[in-house]
Order: sequence, then C-alpha cells, then structure tokens
Amino acid sequence: MFVQFHLDSTALQTAIEHAPGTHVTVQHVDATPTIPLRSVFWASDCEFDAFERGLEADETITDSRLVAENGDERLYRAHYHEDIPDVAIYRAAIEADGVFLKGESSGDGWTLKMLFPTRDAFNEFRDACAAVDLSIDVDSIYSKPFSGSGDEIALTDPQRDLLTRAVEVGYFDIPRETTLQELGQQMNISGQAASERLRRGMETLIRETVTEEALAKAENTDT
Repeated sequence: MFVQFHLDSTALQTAIEHAPGTHVTVQHVDATPTIPLRSVFWASDCEFDAFERGLEADETITDSRLVAENGDERLYRAHYHEDIPDVAIYRAAIEADGVFLKGESSGDGWTLKMLFPTRDAFNEFRDACAAVDLSIDVDSIYSKPFSGSGDEIALTDPQRDLLTRAVEVGYFDIPRETTLQELGQQMNISGQAASERLRRGMETLIRETVTEEALAKAENTDT
C-alpha cells in the first residue's frame, strides 16, 4: 500500500526558514548503530549561504555536509539529533515494514511518500507518530494490489533482481545487514553499479506507483 501524507515534523525547518523559498527533497534515510538517523537531500530554489547558516543553527541535526552541486541544486547529508521524534518514527516505520520513498518540504512540515504492506501496518505507524505528538494528514492512499509478476511496473530484470536481493539480505534493515559493495558482489557487479542500478530501480518504482500521474491512472483503472 502506497501512502502520501503530511507530517508536522520540525526536522530541518529552521534551516529552511533561514532561506525562505527553499525546497528540500529527501532522497534517502537510514541509521547505523552509532547514528540514530541520517538523510541525503537536495536543496533548491534558495540562497545557499543563508540555508547553510540555517543548517548550523538547526537543533534537529547534529551535523551536515555538502556532498555535491548540480546547477541550482545542492546535495547534502545530515545527521539528526537522537532526541527528535523523527528518530522514533523512523524506527516505528521499520518495525511496521514501511519503506521510505520520498520526502519534501518547503517549510511547515513534510510531505512523505511511503510503502506499507497493509493498512494495519500503516495504522501501526500512524499510532507511533501520535505517541510522539506528530500528526499525520493523509493526502492519498493507493492500495490496489499488483499481480506479482512485475509487469505493471517497468523495472528491468536486473533492477528487479537487485531490489529483491537487497530486501532479502537486509540492505534496508536497521542497522543494515550488508553494504552496497557486498550487494554488488552477490550480483556480480561493482558497488558503484549496484548503487546506480538500485537508484534507477527505486526511481522507476516511485514514478510508476506513487506520483500523482500514477495514482490518477490507478484510480481511472479502478473505475
């Protein structure tokens, strides 16, 4: 089940407020035994010096680093403070077998897209958010089951095989049970090739299942 919802989290909101108009898109979140929560995100439509001053002042993170620049966008990595509610709900998402797909914010909370195996699993996650005083406002739910063949989604066979293997060996677990390098070795490709293939596969999965166009197409199919 794919769910898009608004979460009234304050993560990175101070940084965004320092540079009004900034749009942040989180591409990846994870955790390690020593890092309670970290994310990789793009920042765009902003005055970057002001945004980076905001990152330094933002009490929801412990540190951040500029990773790359691409025209009018910059890619950052941030580590989050262990006491913020987002750490607890990230763990709750994992316990509910939830998968993070995308997060966006221009201030005033976050719009998240996630995958859950069942409605009960999502409700479990929602209850965990309420327990730490974070409210969820659901925008859309797409629960139409797939046939299981993968024909509905235009993943290549190598992408599908890698995504499946990544789940099987615990790449998405907390903490991770394997690395991209090890995952690549199991698939007889390099770690870099595994990273690129995984990213393309996730992008295709998101584009064809949880974008507004995909959801509208699914609703038309249901009627």
